[in-house]
Amino acid sequence: MHLEFNPPVPLSITARKTWDRHAQRIYSEGRWPIVNQDMLVVFCQTLELYEQCKAEIDAHGVLVQGRTTRELVRNPALTPLNQARASLVHLARAVPLVDPKPAHESAAFDAYLDELLAE
Repeated sequence: MHLEFNPPVPLSITARKTWDRHAQRIYSEGRWPIVNQDMLVVFCQTLELYEQCKAEIDAHGVLVQGRTTRELVRNPALTPLNQARASLVHLARAVPLVDPKPAHESAAFDAYLDELLAE
């Protein structure tokens, strides 16, 4: 069954697709009433910005022509890409995008596996 979840503010098509995908999943997990829907909107908008920066870097590379044809400089899209990435991590926790309970329950087991792999 596909339910319609309207965001609190209008979103672009790309951000709306992200909203719909996460809203459906969160609802199916039974967490829809407790998530911060305003933060989910910001997450969707930030992910769109991240994807635009990533596409720019994919198209033109990490280094781009500077003021002269011989000069290469960092692609200006790298700064907002990194800022968006950091914001996405913060926003994913603030929403929260995933149920933290299973993650905390498996933390001890994950630490045990890390110890085994380190040996």
